[in-house]
Amino acid sequence: MGNDQEEEKVKIHRIIVIDDNPAIHEDFRKILIPFTESKNGTFSQLDKALFEEELSKKTVNLSDLPNYSIDFANQGQEGIEMMKKAFNENKPYSLAFVDVRMPPGLDGVETIEGIWKIDPWIQVVICTAYSDYSWEETIGRLGVSDNLFILKKPFDVSEVRQLSSALTEKWSLNIKLKKHVINLEEIVKDRTLALERSLALVRATLESTADGIFVEDLEGKVVDYNTIFSTMWQMPEAVLKLNLSKNVLEFESKQAVDPEAFLSKMQHLNKNFELEIIDELNLKDGRCFERYCKPHKMSGKIVGRVWSFRNISEQKKMHRELLFQATHDKLTNLPNRRLLYDRILQHMAFAKRNKTTVSILLFDLDKFKVINDSFGHTSGDSVLKLVSKRVSEILRASDTLARLGGDEFVAILEDKHEEPQTQLVAKKIIEVISKPFKLFDYEFSLSVSIGISVYPKDGGSPEELLQKADGAMYSVKSADKNSEKSGFKFYESGLSQHISQQLTLENDLRKAMRENQLKLYYQPLVDMTTGAIVGVEALIRWEHPSLGLLMPEAFLQIAEESGLIIPIGEWVLRTACAQSKSWQAEKLPFLKMAVNISGTQFKYPFFDEVVEKILKEAQLEAQYLEIELTEATIIENPIIMLDVLNKLKNIGVKLVINNFGSGYSSLGYLRQFSFDKLKIDGAFLRDINTNSNNSSLVHTIISMGNSLKLKVVAEGIETKDQVSILNEYKCDEAQGKLLSQPVTAEEFSNLLLNGHNLLKGSDL
Repeated sequence: MGNDQEEEKVKIHRIIVIDDNPAIHEDFRKILIPFTESKNGTFSQLDKALFEEELSKKTVNLSDLPNYSIDFANQGQEGIEMMKKAFNENKPYSLAFVDVRMPPGLDGVETIEGIWKIDPWIQVVICTAYSDYSWEETIGRLGVSDNLFILKKPFDVSEVRQLSSALTEKWSLNIKLKKHVINLEEIVKDRTLALERSLALVRATLESTADGIFVEDLEGKVVDYNTIFSTMWQMPEAVLKLNLSKNVLEFESKQAVDPEAFLSKMQHLNKNFELEIIDELNLKDGRCFERYCKPHKMSGKIVGRVWSFRNISEQKKMHRELLFQATHDKLTNLPNRRLLYDRILQHMAFAKRNKTTVSILLFDLDKFKVINDSFGHTSGDSVLKLVSKRVSEILRASDTLARLGGDEFVAILEDKHEEPQTQLVAKKIIEVISKPFKLFDYEFSLSVSIGISVYPKDGGSPEELLQKADGAMYSVKSADKNSEKSGFKFYESGLSQHISQQLTLENDLRKAMRENQLKLYYQPLVDMTTGAIVGVEALIRWEHPSLGLLMPEAFLQIAEESGLIIPIGEWVLRTACAQSKSWQAEKLPFLKMAVNISGTQFKYPFFDEVVEKILKEAQLEAQYLEIELTEATIIENPIIMLDVLNKLKNIGVKLVINNFGSGYSSLGYLRQFSFDKLKIDGAFLRDINTNSNNSSLVHTIISMGNSLKLKVVAEGIETKDQVSILNEYKCDEAQGKLLSQPVTAEEFSNLLLNGHNLLKGSDL
């Protein structure tokens, strides 16, 4: 028995992909292969944490993950022949992904017809971006089957993986159940030879299974059932003692969500005992049973029917939870950006049919950053949840409230009167958000800026409507909040106030470059073991004559859009290298200078030559320069990036991947590109001592970095607990406000001269 269980654990599900596009083959390979490699690869824990977010949300035994063997066919007939060969060799496929269009051969439906003639048990997913066959036409050709599913292109990675996992498991359960029923029939047959022994064996088998089993004969008499059956249906002994299957089925029907449909199906089956079915039953108490029945035969003759019921409520619940997590914001449980776009499209379709309008209200909380900075991100999250609750309560059931991220929200309104109704809702939002909030016995109020766009007047797509609403919102932000103007504004054609403000800021930025208003601050990188300063990162600031000291987020996006990022980036690089050389000339410790480089700079022709020229001008050895880039920069064009980074490595520059873990994190990039160091995204450190998922992810990244002989840096250190945990995880270096704020060049020189242990200096 133990060996059988071990074989079941390591069983490889066979999957066939039938598609005339080789690129689709590769897509499926990339999507499904990580499941297989995560069991045997060196970094299986990392694969689980980075590739499978849903797996990281609870403890999962890696040996329970699906293990796939994938074959590919370019045409339907080729796939059918492969199916036939596999079936004849007793190595059947569990799941087939079939493209609906595969000229010039068989199309998807014809291919599926051929497949099911060979193996009716295989699970089939039709992959299509077209509407070649309607669902009704497909059913008309293939018949109603719960082994058939439709997957729309372009594929969603999570959906493909979930389908593969669920359907191969379903196939496996079906095969097990089929074998079990066959065994049961054999036991009944053997009863004529050894009645006592057979009855005992049947009883043991029935009671050992996790499924509820019920057997009836052709006369409607109860032949047998197990304890699980009576327990799961909460069936009184009195009903079973009547020994009539009619009473049993009537009792079951009263628990079904649709009793009439339940009894109608039973009547149909009683008239057609040769039929075999498998379906799902939804009960009034919220449970869901998988129901399977087939004729009970003895010596080839039908003598009754065997019913099997399996409680799949937990699996259904888990599926719903996974779907909810994929489409909703984790903090507020509101629809996320992905679901928002879908809802906007639904509202637009409804408005088009009914000749009404849809209003998009995009709003964010003014100066919300002050709350995070003053009270911490946990308190900021509490405010965001309260805002979502207040606004949700004033919206209609037909409206939608979603969270875009940060402190940005979107409300979708179905309007019949356009502006009057929308204005009323906007005023209500302003009213409920302006009500006092309370944190740590401190009461404060928030203001909100709302930008509004209207379908179809302002656009015909979710992207366009959100863009117009965003422009209107920033137009509100530019107005004086103490004036009589309200906190909302409809989008207006022409040059908006927001665009004008952006142009003004762009002109100011050009002036800032001429008048030396841009400054570099320096933040130390600290050795986690000794507390010594082992590196420095150059950080840009703008000393605006009227707005004060501006952080990079206030102007770098404008620099990117205007192209100013190229001269600004060169200025930062040149100034940082010159400063590094100056410290060396002062006999201060030779430190590596880290400089952030934008994706636009990397795309600039001969960027490597620019870096080499600046190093020569500063007379700084290349080994003392670290260039930081994000994963997003790499993924935009990995081929070009590989060429540029190789050239920089040849110069001798050190390469650092920044914000690792924030989005695209992949071992592939670390293996393909010769990085020297990786920086863990500070967002994962924020609640590392309370969030087990973030703690596990950080630990995994550090372990992986160490095994790849990469230096690992934790940025954004703000608490002593973070330092303790990172020391426990053997993180190499750290930087953050707890250790040292970004300081001027002169202040940094003093830090080096004093030789402070920054860990000790922070009472750590």
